[in-house]
Parts: sequence; structure tokens; C-alpha cells
Amino acid sequence: MIENSLIDRLSPLVDGRVYFGVAPEGAVLPRLILQTVSEGAGFTLTGWDGSSDLSIQVDAWGASHFKALTLARQAFVAMTTDGDDFTTGSADRLPDAFEDDTGLFSVSWEYTLQP
Repeated sequence: MIENSLIDRLSPLVDGRVYFGVAPEGAVLPRLILQTVSEGAGFTLTGWDGSSDLSIQVDAWGASHFKALTLARQAFVAMTTDGDDFTTGSADRLPDAFEDDTGLFSVSWEYTLQP
């Protein structure tokens, strides 16, 4: 599963603080949040051709914009390094965010991965 490979690749950057969907309350910074954007399967006239891809959003969270940006750059290197687990077909930076209520910053990228 690509999801397990994502955790394996990204965990060393944040001492294991990689979460799907939402971080638990009180989760320490810095941290990475992963969200599945879409998953596709390739088809021909005879049916599924065995190919697939996964679009995943990686949000790097930090106490400052610089810290979030630095983590996002480290995650970019980890995500775009070809391996036996998956390859990255594309990477697009998304708008940065700041949460008024928590005072946290995030820098996000969307990656399209192929197993």
C-alpha cells in the first residue's frame, strides 16, 4: 500500500508525527498531515489495464511560516525520490495557510503517485 510507504518515507522528518486527515488534539509540531485527493484506475476497451494512481495532499505544519516551508521542502525531496514503493508523476504547490485560532502555518503540496 502506498499509504504505508508514505508514512515510512515521511516519518523520519517529523519523528513519526505523520497523520491521515487530521492530527490528534495536542499533537506536537512540526507535523505532516496527509489527505487522499483522488484515486484513479486506468482502463482500455477491454477493462482495467492494471494501472492506478493516487493524488495525495501533504500539509506541512509549523509554528512559523519559515518552519512550515522548510518542512514542506524536506517532504518534497522525500516524495519526489523514486523508489520501489512508488514514483511521483507530478507535484503542485497549493496556497499556504494560517489558522487564526491556533496560530499555526501550513505549506501544502499535491502529489500524483504511481505504484
